[in-house]
Amino acid sequence: MNKHLAVKIALSILIAAVFLLPEFASADEAACHTGLQSLHLTPVAVICGAAVDAINPCEFAILILLMASMLIDESNRKKALWAGLAFTTAIFLAYFLMGVGLFAVIRQYTLSFSGVFYKVIGILAIIIGLLNIKDYFWYGKGFLMEVPQSWRPKMKSMIKRVTNPVGAFAIGLLISLFLLPCTSGPYVVILGMLASKVSFIKAILYLIIYNLIFVLPMLVIVFAMYWGLAPERAENWRKQKIRLLHLIAGVILIGLGIVMLGGWL
Repeated sequence: MNKHLAVKIALSILIAAVFLLPEFASADEAACHTGLQSLHLTPVAVICGAAVDAINPCEFAILILLMASMLIDESNRKKALWAGLAFTTAIFLAYFLMGVGLFAVIRQYTLSFSGVFYKVIGILAIIIGLLNIKDYFWYGKGFLMEVPQSWRPKMKSMIKRVTNPVGAFAIGLLISLFLLPCTSGPYVVILGMLASKVSFIKAILYLIIYNLIFVLPMLVIVFAMYWGLAPERAENWRKQKIRLLHLIAGVILIGLGIVMLGGWL
């Protein structure tokens, strides 16, 4: 099958799944209602949150470094491809499982006051959005919505030691913990919304879609570098666009927070 056709088919299935999801698990939906007014969670909110996570420059930097270290030997391009896919799969699984766990915890302890908690999550979205916009205007000043600088040498050291797909998968699971400071904000916002509004079964489906969108740019980078994109060019692009990515993330999160506080979602 033509590779471009395969990508189009995969994207079509993903989009269809997102917009058909509200029809699933309807029988279980009643379990989510409390005495407070129930606000409707739309697939668009999940897509927006996932998009913010997906354009986070942290994951780009780590994946580019991994692929670059694996592509030092040009004869190992296929091994580099499998390593990149293994790393991306590990990130997907780690974030999905963390999401399921956090959803269960948040829902257990906030269901009785979900309306108030929903508003708190909306405020949190705006705060995180403002911090991202701060990184556009004053990048590197104060708190940075990225992996802390002190953690980066250790991360680079671990990634450079990867020599095969199995190692890449293991490192992906470990690196997912390092990524939490710069990727957990949008995820927590969406998890808070899910915990307030949908059943466990439906939340699982949303989390699968969220994390598929989250790793989609990582897959693009993996295949682009396998097909010949130079690591230096990919890293230069990331550095040039890093402030813009923060701005886009900030605007989306502030918009999402305003919509939540206004009761339009």
